[in-house]
Amino acid sequence: MRNGSLYYNEATNRVERVVGKLNGKRVFTVSHGYSEFSPARQKDLRKASGEEVDLYLEESVTLKNNSRELQVSLA
Repeated sequence: MRNGSLYYNEATNRVERVVGKLNGKRVFTVSHGYSEFSPARQKDLRKASGEEVDLYLEESVTLKNNSRELQVSLA
């Protein structure tokens, strides 16, 4: 498992980024914007497919744009 790589978590049914090793069987993962930082079992993770990565990146752009719109509307 490589830090920074995207994996599909079979337990949560979503793409997550690996950000660190916890022990021999678990790693730390995060979802978009480092929300929901949590441990995950390595056996539940598989490399995300190209399509899954594309969807994850599209979601990231949407979340960033929504965040910017919210900041502007609050100002």
